[in-house]
Amino acid sequence: MNYNHRLHCSHPQHYLVRSQYSEKSGHVCNLCGGGFSGLIGYRCKACDFDIHEACADYFQPAINFFLHPCHSLALGRVADDNRFCDLCTEGCPRGSFVYRCVPCGFDVHPLCSTLQASARSPLHPLHELGLAPAASLLPGQFCLCSGCGELCSGWFYRCGACGVGLHVNCLNGARAKKRDGGGSQSNRGGGGSQSNSGRGGGGGGSQNPRVAGVGNTLLNVAVTAAVDAATSSLVSAVLDSVGGSDDAAE
Repeated sequence: MNYNHRLHCSHPQHYLVRSQYSEKSGHVCNLCGGGFSGLIGYRCKACDFDIHEACADYFQPAINFFLHPCHSLALGRVADDNRFCDLCTEGCPRGSFVYRCVPCGFDVHPLCSTLQASARSPLHPLHELGLAPAASLLPGQFCLCSGCGELCSGWFYRCGACGVGLHVNCLNGARAKKRDGGGSQSNRGGGGSQSNSGRGGGGGGSQNPRVAGVGNTLLNVAVTAAVDAATSSLVSAVLDSVGGSDDAAE
């Protein structure tokens, strides 16, 4: 097999050339959105299309996803503007890639599809947290994130025993410092956020808009675990390169 060029389901019209990117590369992966600084990837120069080597090896034309078990999801580009990821609730811009179930209208970002059903967090080391939808809370209940103090919406990680909730992008403590001096915590005691009766607006009404940093955390939480076995040190390099700047060199 020639590893210097390959076809990939995300860009089947042309061969992709294996390329070394410079430390100042400003290119981003068309699949995961991460940067390329100093990494190896695959590039179609004619279309200005780039994907990480890890992403090319990992993301397949179709997947089975535990949050949508009734149908498989197919990888494709968004043809319009009004798509939203059913997991993180962030938008899926036109031309970006999603895993989609056409019959159900279910969409999920490629990175979101790598999230695990359960995870550990340094913010709540006592128990494993399970991925749960905010819709699963009883009517009149809400859950505040133990990392940032904001309302948990969409899907989030939750401890069934303690009621502690954490946004996906707070799982590793990424936004824990935001609670300093905010005074908007309505937690009971020093642990995590409890699911309490209320409207969610009394503590400042800060509805979580799913900050742009979710990609970094998804990489940390999911891609490291899912891809490291096959790609060893490359994933760590991808994590360090998200948001690289300026030009890439092939």
